Amino acid sequence: MTAVLSFIVVLGVLIVVHELGHFVTAKLAGIAVPRFSVGLGPKIWGVKVGETEYAISALPLGGYVKLAGMGEEEALEAVEGGPADVEVPPEHRFDSKSLGTRAVVISAGVVMNFLFAIVAFAGLSFWRGELIPLIGEVQEDSPAAEAGLRAGDLILAVGDQEMERWVEFRAYVQARPGEEVDLLIEREGAALELHAQIARKIQVDSASGDTIVYGLLGIVQDTLHGRVALSAPAAFWRGIQEASTLTVLILDFLGDLVTGRASARELGGPILIGQISGQAARAGLATFINFMAVLSVHLAVLNLLPIPILDGGHLLFLAIEGVRGGRALSLRARARLSQFGFIFILALMVWVIASDVLRITGH
Repeated sequence: MTAVLSFIVVLGVLIVVHELGHFVTAKLAGIAVPRFSVGLGPKIWGVKVGETEYAISALPLGGYVKLAGMGEEEALEAVEGGPADVEVPPEHRFDSKSLGTRAVVISAGVVMNFLFAIVAFAGLSFWRGELIPLIGEVQEDSPAAEAGLRAGDLILAVGDQEMERWVEFRAYVQARPGEEVDLLIEREGAALELHAQIARKIQVDSASGDTIVYGLLGIVQDTLHGRVALSAPAAFWRGIQEASTLTVLILDFLGDLVTGRASARELGGPILIGQISGQAARAGLATFINFMAVLSVHLAVLNLLPIPILDGGHLLFLAIEGVRGGRALSLRARARLSQFGFIFILALMVWVIASDVLRITGH
């Protein structure tokens, strides 16, 4: 039950955040919005306020803001719960607006997802503070013990790279299994240089079966004393950094999928999201918010893919219109491409759900 409720909260919040971006910018641009829906497909419930019907639809796998004059209404009727019976003056149609205005409206959902993640990461950083690379414990017979590291040492630099955060230090070490490194530390107010060889550890990923090799020094962070407060601007910058780093990682993974270096079996669907949502909720509010921020970045990046029906596909249509000197693709071409995009997304959803089931059953 926790997993189901957490799944509903996570997707509900992120869908509303995304669609609010489209909705608000469309309203500001004078574009009529016949329907705002959380969920896809047939409408379960709705109430009309002004020109807009606010609805909850049957499939909790997304949402949409129906913009008058979008151009692919017929192709999207199956997704958007049928036509909206609204008379719209020409000046309030999406296709009557400038190319730049339309691009802003289409991009606004993704921007909102990124902003949500940045604010969430920043809030957590401000609340938790910064974890600095302060050693709380050195494991016996470890590379760190052999190098002479002690509890209470503050790591200032590794090689020629300064270390301000524990996460930076850990990532540096894990990425260099078997390498020898010079450490600059602070001990009792004095700087000290040490030399260590990072151990090479091997682990098998239980989900994919891949062998992972990583580096390890054998030290434990001092989480009690190794935490410093952050100012609001510094926390906001941390939020931008975390969202940017995660975006790069997602793009790298998508590139690996295209080149075959990563397996499509590693993709997660709604079942996996529900499981992780439940685990995050049980772990506490901070972990739950962090998971929502991570998922928000994933949704933003995936929505930017140039697939018709996604925001990236609509931006592609606008880019083609710009290159053609203001001549848009025909309605028939856009409708067919949108139908193809819908079929592709539907097939992808079936694939990831099947992967979730196989992952649960151990196949």
